[in-house]
Amino acid sequence: MRRFGFLRVLLIGFFVFIPVFLAGGEVGETKVSMLLWNRYTNEIVDGDILSSEFALKRGYLRIEPTITEKISGRFNLDFFSDETSNTGGGVRVKYAYLNFAEVLPISASNIRVGIIQHYFGFGYDWEYITIEQVLEEREGVAKSADYGIAFHGSLPGDKGVYALGVYNGEGYTVTGSDLDLDVELLGNIRLTLVPCLTLGGSVLHITDADKFATIGLARFSKGPFELRGEYLFQNKDDVKSTGFMVMPVLKLKELMNIDVDIVGRFDLWDVDTEIDDDGHTRIIGGINWNVLRNAKDKPQVILQIQGQRTMYEGLAPDVNLLMIQLQWGFDNILTQ
Repeated sequence: MRRFGFLRVLLIGFFVFIPVFLAGGEVGETKVSMLLWNRYTNEIVDGDILSSEFALKRGYLRIEPTITEKISGRFNLDFFSDETSNTGGGVRVKYAYLNFAEVLPISASNIRVGIIQHYFGFGYDWEYITIEQVLEEREGVAKSADYGIAFHGSLPGDKGVYALGVYNGEGYTVTGSDLDLDVELLGNIRLTLVPCLTLGGSVLHITDADKFATIGLARFSKGPFELRGEYLFQNKDDVKSTGFMVMPVLKLKELMNIDVDIVGRFDLWDVDTEIDDDGHTRIIGGINWNVLRNAKDKPQVILQIQGQRTMYEGLAPDVNLLMIQLQWGFDNILTQ
């Protein structure tokens, strides 16, 4: 992954891409937004502190032009600054696509081309209720974005969403000579037949049968309580892996007017179902304090305090993390 200085990134973003998008717009409205994750992480293994770090773990610079009533776009830089980089930081493109609405005579349908959402499980619209990535991304089964083309849309009566896509298959962080010659085929559906319950699933397949993965998911939300769960299966190079994630959330704002969410999560992942003692479990618990909400009542400043323990089967030691994260952002609309 090529590294850039942050000054160069901002210059590219603001002085190159914004004018290009605005120049072609008939509607002439562009949303520019920033989202930042400032995080402290303390890692303890076998009672010893292995790392203690303040860092900018992730930042998004988003540019979203409305070109016409049927054509819109999105350009999203994904950058970070922490001890994992020899140059102090790094940047990559997370999204870069055009969306064509209702090109086909199907209501609420879209064709999306470029670096787009990878419509698999919860990953493509994960809101980081836990600081940790969603299970399918954490275990390396599927990235949240990839290079490709997708046909997606909403079902009649807002009863769900669907997507069919063709991708590189390696995710948005892999390009050039690291790509193989086979494409990935993907299908996704979510059904909301009753307001409080969403059920869905996704399947992906690499054309030479080297990789097949499927996931089933559920989301229940009623009053102050929300529960998400998913079951994940992968067959890659004849190695079968399986696991699940359960994540309950209690929203205290709806009970006692305190804008704090209590978050829990339990993961289980078996790397190879034919081998004993190669799996691990993960327990996460903590709070999300919505310090400030914007005019649309969406959290704009969030303080997250979470503990995480990963317990490995076999001889590997357990890993304990304490993470304190300030997640904040802003957005503005530019017009011609």
